[in-house]
Amino acid sequence: MHESSDNLHDSSDNIVDEDEPISIPCLNQKFANLQRAENLFRAYALNHGFAIKIQNTQRRVKDKSIYGRMYVCNLAGENRGKNPVEEEEILIGSVGSVKGKRRRDVLPRSGCKVRMYVVNKKKSTHWEITSLELEHNHEVVTPSKMSLIRRERHVTAAQRNLIKTLHASGVPPRQQMNIFGQMHGGAEQVGFNSQHLRNVVRDFRKDNMGVNDAQAGLDLLYRLKEESGGKFFIKTLLDDQQRLKCLVWVDPRSMMAYRNFGDVVAFDTTYRTNRYAMPFVPFTGVNHHYQSIVFGFALVRDELKTTFEWVLSTWLEAMEGKEPLAIITDQDQAMAAAIESQLPNTSHLLCSWHISNKFPEKLANYYSKEGFKFDFNNCIYHSLTEDVFEDRWKALILKYNLEGNTWLQGLYALKHKWVESYTRNTFSAGQKTTSRSEGMNAYFDAYVGSCTGLKDFVEGAQKALERQFMREKDEDYNTYHRSRCMQMKTALEHHAASIYTKEMFRRFQEQLVEANKYFVEKDRDRSLEDVEDTFYKCYRPLTGASQRTMYLVSFNKVSLRGSCICRMYDHVGMPCRHIIAVLTKRCVAELPEHFVKRRWTKDANRVDGVLPYQTSEVESPSHELTPTERFNHMTLLTMAFSHSCSASKERYEYAVGVINRETEIIEKMPVDGVEREGGEFNTQTTQGSGEKLHENILDPLVSKTKGRKKEHRHKSPLEELTKAKRKCRYCTMLGHDVRTCPKKKQDTLTKASTAQL
Repeated sequence: MHESSDNLHDSSDNIVDEDEPISIPCLNQKFANLQRAENLFRAYALNHGFAIKIQNTQRRVKDKSIYGRMYVCNLAGENRGKNPVEEEEILIGSVGSVKGKRRRDVLPRSGCKVRMYVVNKKKSTHWEITSLELEHNHEVVTPSKMSLIRRERHVTAAQRNLIKTLHASGVPPRQQMNIFGQMHGGAEQVGFNSQHLRNVVRDFRKDNMGVNDAQAGLDLLYRLKEESGGKFFIKTLLDDQQRLKCLVWVDPRSMMAYRNFGDVVAFDTTYRTNRYAMPFVPFTGVNHHYQSIVFGFALVRDELKTTFEWVLSTWLEAMEGKEPLAIITDQDQAMAAAIESQLPNTSHLLCSWHISNKFPEKLANYYSKEGFKFDFNNCIYHSLTEDVFEDRWKALILKYNLEGNTWLQGLYALKHKWVESYTRNTFSAGQKTTSRSEGMNAYFDAYVGSCTGLKDFVEGAQKALERQFMREKDEDYNTYHRSRCMQMKTALEHHAASIYTKEMFRRFQEQLVEANKYFVEKDRDRSLEDVEDTFYKCYRPLTGASQRTMYLVSFNKVSLRGSCICRMYDHVGMPCRHIIAVLTKRCVAELPEHFVKRRWTKDANRVDGVLPYQTSEVESPSHELTPTERFNHMTLLTMAFSHSCSASKERYEYAVGVINRETEIIEKMPVDGVEREGGEFNTQTTQGSGEKLHENILDPLVSKTKGRKKEHRHKSPLEELTKAKRKCRYCTMLGHDVRTCPKKKQDTLTKASTAQL
């Protein structure tokens, strides 16, 4: 049903109040401002199955203020150019002629005359409808599908602020749409779709950037440096074109963590989830709760030796020159050369996972032989000492005729970097792979994506770091304020519970329980009465004599020092089950100081003096909140209010009335931003950018790919080389298969010509 202007009543005597339930516009109707007139016409259109648009706006010559505006139906006017039906026929009839063109459906305009004109006359404080037509010449949309009209899909200013908060918290657009659907009672009631939401996020990135992406990211880092009192470390490297080539930044909290847990570092460059496809290098370690912890970040543009040397030297500069005891990487030759150059006193270990994955590919023919896999694993992973490994390796090479395998010879030359019988001598906190570094990459996926720019990447990395330290605080609280569950209930177990963190006590408890299964006897051949060191044999008595593994433990009864042939304490920093069995046999009630590594204890993270970086929990009185902070604060305040108002119908109706009345008062107050079209306000303010390193720094080149950028793990060049090449079954040559074999094609042609003759 459509209303005509002839049937409308005249309300020229009164200005329309927003609280009055008026749903039909009429001639000479008056409004306090233009926005109220538009809201009325838009609400009427929404209830009657059509959308409106602004056809023209009149402004005064002197002050450029608006004094008149015409609103019309979205189907007003005529389609320009070809008829949409004819255009569709042309496209279908000649597909080849329009190859590569994007086909768009057009809105079939019908010349609808529905319109409303409002004017603000001179020396008048109100707006008045002076022209009105409400009769359509086309079918209208049903109310259930009104939310699908493109012009009615609108993201309000309040929704934009909420989207910004959710985006900054790492909530992806799909989940944001679910949140809005839940809040509005269904996805069809939201008023926009996921593409509109993504456009809002895109606009946020552009508004926040202000300058180019690289400069914006550096400005953010230098602002963090100012807030930390200059403790934040930042250093960049540019190329000849003043484009960002390398960037290293270290949070002061990471510096503090490195002082306590920087003995082992994992170094990996396989993460490239950013719009420039620049390898991301997190320096990863493990804290006293056995959690992954970051000691710094780096972004590099290439993986050359000179680049890695610059990154390592810069990172050491941030850490005051303190080198780690061990560093774990993959088999990248450029990285290995840089480590040898910049970290001469650090043990370089290779990721055993990367190496293990190559064996089935490189030795595929041998793996098919019976017993090879058992002999190989027994040699590599179950040799207690270097001598045992050497004997088993030689026997393995001779048994399977592997003397000419150059790949195995190269690995054997690096045995001190990956074979367990050699790496057990180096403390690595129990780490054998770069999995912690790669696991940290997956941790960052919640905050960054394949299209993330440098500024957003820095923000995401800092959020991930903040979340990481919060996890550490949670574990600290649980360690100090919760009691451990005892299994053996011995004095040694109670003492371990009082010194170790929660996770490390659990690991010690596993060794303690296993130690109860071992039999300990004195090795009289090695132990003498006048020698302080006593040697013990540890073995499991329920195992057959031929299958027993004998562990030799030495113990000094005066200094309470000792060692085991398995060297778990040297590798992990915790006494093994064999040493614990000896301590139990000697009735030792407390763990000797020699067997307690401070990095695993409750006090491992305590430092003397003031922390190098500590944010204030209470803002100073002079601090002025940004618009985003105001929105977040008001959201927190209204959450409890909304919960209380939803308890009954009376509360709800009263609260809605209060909000409507107070909103009218608030809208009359001045704002900080600039008014936008539609009555909204741009309340974004530019924060202090801090010190700028380079005024004319340029962005790295954007990575160009077809379609959406892949976000899976990047493989190093050496990993790519280990991929088995295709082998032809016909000619046994590499690089092709039987379907594309040139020799087979030639033979086929020869046979065909012979048959014709």
